[in-house]
Amino acid sequence: MKLRMLTTETRLRIEEIISRLGNGAQVTLEERIALRKYSLHIPFIAGKVSQALRKRDYLDAL
Repeated sequence: MKLRMLTTETRLRIEEIISRLGNGAQVTLEERIALRKYSLHIPFIAGKVSQALRKRDYLDAL
């Protein structure tokens, strides 16, 4: 298995997108595509995206 590394800039951008996704804020199609791309190769990102989606579902249910 090849270890994938993110630059600090990329990691911060992804974390910001995930935060907006979890809070129910607007996320563009390009940003969603980027999240999908990174989620496929980096399990940690996939977990964070899943967590953000669960948070958004919880907030929508309130």
